[in-house]
Amino acid sequence: MSKPRLYIRIGILGLMTLAFAAVLVITLFDLQIIQTVPEAAARAERRYTTEIGVAAARGEVFDRYGRPLITNVLGYNITLNHRQLTLADANEFGSSARGILNLIALCRREDTLYEDTFPVTYEPYRYINDMTSAQDKRLKRFLDEIEQPDFTAEELMVFLRERYKIPEEFSDDDARLVIGVRYELELRTVFFNIPPYIFADGISVKLLTLIEERRLPGVSVNSVTTREYRTDFAAHLLGRVGQIPESRAEEYLGLGYSLDAIVGIDGVEKAAESWLKGVDGIMSVETTISGQITAQRYRREPQAGNHIITTLDLRLQEAVERALERGIEDLRATGVDREGGAAAGGAVAVIDINSGEILAMASYPTFSLINFKQNFQIMNEDPSRPMYNRAIAGTYAPGSIYKMCTAIAALEYEIVKPRTTIFDNVRYMFYAPSYTPRCNGSHGSVNVYNSLKVSCNYYYYEVGRLLKIDRLGEYAMKMGFGRKSGIELDGESIGVLASQEYVESQNLRWMPGDTIQAAIGQSYNSFTPLQMAVYTATIANGGLHYRPHILKSARSYDFRRETFDNLPEIMDDLELDPDNIKAVQEGMRMAAQAGGTAARIFASYPIPVAAKTGTAQTSANRPDNGVFVAYAPYENPEIAVAVVVEKGAGGSRVAPIAREVFSAYFDIKARMTAIDTEG
Repeated sequence: MSKPRLYIRIGILGLMTLAFAAVLVITLFDLQIIQTVPEAAARAERRYTTEIGVAAARGEVFDRYGRPLITNVLGYNITLNHRQLTLADANEFGSSARGILNLIALCRREDTLYEDTFPVTYEPYRYINDMTSAQDKRLKRFLDEIEQPDFTAEELMVFLRERYKIPEEFSDDDARLVIGVRYELELRTVFFNIPPYIFADGISVKLLTLIEERRLPGVSVNSVTTREYRTDFAAHLLGRVGQIPESRAEEYLGLGYSLDAIVGIDGVEKAAESWLKGVDGIMSVETTISGQITAQRYRREPQAGNHIITTLDLRLQEAVERALERGIEDLRATGVDREGGAAAGGAVAVIDINSGEILAMASYPTFSLINFKQNFQIMNEDPSRPMYNRAIAGTYAPGSIYKMCTAIAALEYEIVKPRTTIFDNVRYMFYAPSYTPRCNGSHGSVNVYNSLKVSCNYYYYEVGRLLKIDRLGEYAMKMGFGRKSGIELDGESIGVLASQEYVESQNLRWMPGDTIQAAIGQSYNSFTPLQMAVYTATIANGGLHYRPHILKSARSYDFRRETFDNLPEIMDDLELDPDNIKAVQEGMRMAAQAGGTAARIFASYPIPVAAKTGTAQTSANRPDNGVFVAYAPYENPEIAVAVVVEKGAGGSRVAPIAREVFSAYFDIKARMTAIDTEG
């Protein structure tokens, strides 16, 4: 073959190869680039990435000896996502409503509580009458947002059936169920910007499995740490956690919280919030249009909070609560109420004399934090108010326990000396004939010592008149009355310290006789059991007024570092003359010995106790409150106890409760000493 023809064939073959290669390149380009980009874009459009907060593990709470009071357990929450529900409806009309109804049915089947705040009744539709202020405020805002401020309940339901794409086959009750959830979700997510919506918390593993099997649109289950209460005692002290109240949302936002954060609502949980709360993490979550999670990763890992060690002794707390309940039940059994009723509620406070640490504090009737949610409605409607912390919020006339304050003020102002005597003429005649109060019998010549032993009113009428109300109030304030104690717990009452200034602030007139009534703990005086315990401790330690506290220390989650140590804090040093305070202390000791007002309970008690009974009058047709304070041991005081029983009929009647408290304290101490000795 000639060379020209060979070159022609090679050229043709080369052109064919180039043409084939070009076709191949174009085809691959079309397949891999042209056609792939829209497909990839379409896939990308079906993926949604959101960032959610991951709650840090909350610190746990312990008593002073490390016994667990509140711990964490792994739990599960159901959350709803507004955007995913909306997208699901766009994909399939009514699918979100069917999913929510299915979710509600599952929760009811498994006895799982969820909150319904929608203020509309079931058919026939009406706005509920007992709407809370929060419900009313939210409803008005919602109606304003939808530009229908004058909607009736029926008109609102018609509007929301369409807005939330409720299928026509749904009954009125089923529609109301779904609308209640969607309303809450829209309020929180759209108007208040609080994603996600925690529909239910602390759900069971069984319910979790049922929800996961059904893959309900917009519904997800998240693992979280939840609170486990390790004791049925100290409910008023430990407190609860919950979502941020709307009234405090701005405050928490300013502190860097997300509005779906779980915070302390009351008690130690609230008081120690800044230590217990860790640093929340942030997680990026990728989901499909149907709500299925396809990927998730931490953008910031959560950091656990600090553990809190309280000043409480759990064993003593248990004993105090039992003693208070038993004492009140015994008083009821004896029919102390003149009207045929019985002793009502009461409180006990136990404080370390040399530090102000709260060792135990009880309020009766009480409740359980373990089943708080299930019993909340019943407790809220109970006229005995079991959730009311009488130890720090209840205020009571102190009665004769106030006489130590009057004695100290009179001694320090040299109105009398310890051995100065005043003759008890039974009826006090200085303000006769308009006002002639009387003593409870003739006590003859009385000084500070036996005035406290027998609780002589006449002695304190005269001393109070000479002292004047301003001087009396000065010492009362220094000993903790008429001011907040400083304890970390919310809800403390300041009480009332009788004074001319207070009376005039109430548009009343201060009468001369008010001073002598105030001197014996009556008049307008009204204090909390905790204030009474602080006052007693101040007398016991010679005039040092310590701030009471329940938070002892905080430690890092791994217990390696102490991050907070609550040292004793002296609020006032009364700088009392040693002879004066000793006279008052001896008078209290005599009250617990033969012939004293508390002798029946403490005369034969193996540990020397200093005490004072108080009978606080309330009204002519109601039994008196019983008030009792004491400290022990007398020579080297360790603890002070204050007991108040509503309608308890007198201090000597409630003193057995204090005796039980002392017995429990010294028994626990003896057993712990034995253990230490044995190593």
